[in-house]
Amino acid sequence: MIQAIVLDWAGTTVDYGSLAPIIAFQKAFSHFGITITTDEIRQDLGLDKRTHVEKMFADPAIQAQWQANNPGESLAAGIDQVYARFQVKIDDVLVEYAALKPGVKDLANFMQAQHIKLATTTGYTQAMLDRILPVAAAQGYAPKVNLTAEQTNGIGRPAPDMLLAALAQLQVTDPRAVLKVGDTITDILEGKAAHAISVGVVIGGNLIGLPEIAFDALPTGEKDRRVSHARQALYAAGADYVIDTLADLPALITALNTLVPYQAQPAPLLLTPGPLTTSPAVKRTMLIDHGTWDDEYKALTETVRQELLSVAQAPAADYTTILMQGSGTFAVEAALGTAVPHKTGCC
Repeated sequence: MIQAIVLDWAGTTVDYGSLAPIIAFQKAFSHFGITITTDEIRQDLGLDKRTHVEKMFADPAIQAQWQANNPGESLAAGIDQVYARFQVKIDDVLVEYAALKPGVKDLANFMQAQHIKLATTTGYTQAMLDRILPVAAAQGYAPKVNLTAEQTNGIGRPAPDMLLAALAQLQVTDPRAVLKVGDTITDILEGKAAHAISVGVVIGGNLIGLPEIAFDALPTGEKDRRVSHARQALYAAGADYVIDTLADLPALITALNTLVPYQAQPAPLLLTPGPLTTSPAVKRTMLIDHGTWDDEYKALTETVRQELLSVAQAPAADYTTILMQGSGTFAVEAALGTAVPHKTGCC
């Protein structure tokens, strides 16, 4: 049974698109003559903010810009000054982007009804979190246990320290009965490091990174492509489950609570060609049904088809790919039948 949920803040429960940190980081770096792209910021979003600045300063291009614009100043001084400037700039925009994302209050009500405990961890500093908490509470969302890296001796994500400290305050002893829910790769890694169940959130999160109005205005095909790309990134990071929005979380919790706990089989591992032993995570994932005509499934299929062309170095103007279902032997025969000239054969 799920005993607790540990939620992220920006991009998960507030700040649709996780925009406030992007704006603040860009303004902080720009103040010192450094141009930094949104993608460069987003790849490590979710870390505590000083560590994030340090990681960006590890980029030789950013180092070169700092040294060119600030001769005589060390990189360590640059980190200190950019981080200090970030704190000023985030304070300017934090509350502006603190609106709750859709589904947050309904999720909180569901958790209360199901007696599921709630905590949060964040890459925010304590001062930032202190600004957010009353704004969120005024909107009906008021978690009682909220951890920053300042409460764990400066150790933030992707280490498990904040999450484990939150569980200690909740008096939950088994992290396997806990969902860690967030929109960044760092959130997923935090959950895995704590041995919790990691759940990624796609829409309105960091990996899509668009305001709600801009996302809703996308053509359906482009919207599906971005959602599929974000899903793949979260699963690749180790997510046990990925949901579109927090509105999908109650159904996932209900499904998990009805599953028979996995028990290791006494049979030997299957290492033969064909069926192989699968992990508990794979077995849990396979319990969720997907419709082959769902937009999400079609978008994923199209992505796989295009990536196969890329692997084969085959131009899309001349070639296409067709996904066929069958055994490994079937796949080998299909590949030979397609790639080997019929007249010469392969032997």
